[in-house]
Amino acid sequence: MTAAVNPEKVLKDLRELWDQLAREQKEAGVLRACAMTLIAIAEDRLDSERVRQMLGVLMHDHPSRAIVLQAAEGAETSARVFAECWMPFGRTQQICSEGIEMTADAANLGEVAHLLIPLIVPDLPVMLWCRGPRFFSTRYFDPLFSLAQKIIVDSETAPNPKGAIAVLKELRSRGQRIGDLAWTRLTGWRQTIANVFDDSPLKLSEAKISYAGSLSTGILYFSDWISMCAPAVRVSLQEVEGEAGLREVTLSGKDQTIRVGRCEGCLVEVHASGRESRSLLPVADPEALLRAELSITGPDTVFESILK
Repeated sequence: MTAAVNPEKVLKDLRELWDQLAREQKEAGVLRACAMTLIAIAEDRLDSERVRQMLGVLMHDHPSRAIVLQAAEGAETSARVFAECWMPFGRTQQICSEGIEMTADAANLGEVAHLLIPLIVPDLPVMLWCRGPRFFSTRYFDPLFSLAQKIIVDSETAPNPKGAIAVLKELRSRGQRIGDLAWTRLTGWRQTIANVFDDSPLKLSEAKISYAGSLSTGILYFSDWISMCAPAVRVSLQEVEGEAGLREVTLSGKDQTIRVGRCEGCLVEVHASGRESRSLLPVADPEALLRAELSITGPDTVFESILK
């Protein structure tokens, strides 16, 4: 039952946690850091542990009051507090961010939303990070949306890419700000193609996107982005063999063809006008992707245009 968690008791536990940290670090002291409230919805106990590990890394750049909510059907509501601390190189003072680990019945997230309101840090951004594919197939999470300035998901985990994008478009039409890690993964590719558009004097007429594995939301986003940037260009998709994901983009015009393709490791290679160049794609591990999304507290106007 949700009555098992009292927000005042949780806040009291946080104060006692800070008192304990101050006593343990009496000589060097502890710096309390918080730039936002980050609510992370974990799939299960194991996923909750993964989130805690990621927070230990992310809080160096985005210190927050983290609320890790393990939402499972039939689970009893409970809460405990924790702290993530680190010591910058060359310093003796620890920097710490605080957190609350909760479990709750996924069917009662409306009541949980009321419990969370007093636990949100006033006057700072609130980010809601919904992990896993359940976000796209259930309405369990809806009561939590009004708490957050931004909802972060990863639509690559959704079994139905077009259906997942339809869900995000519907949320965007209701005024929700959305961040999708599937879109963030495309940053390096989009920067490379944008440079090609800027540097190439030819009038493009066709863009062929080659991908391996299942058609994903990232491939659909990329296709829509090229169509938005160059409305006169005919965009087509082609499935090829190889490691899953975006493999190559071929841009064609009357007098020239430009090919942008993935090569070994995290490199992308550009062939244009008889010349070749390579550039390094940004790291796309979960921590790096989420770090990038948490840095965007305002609107991402390009992505919002894709979701219209």
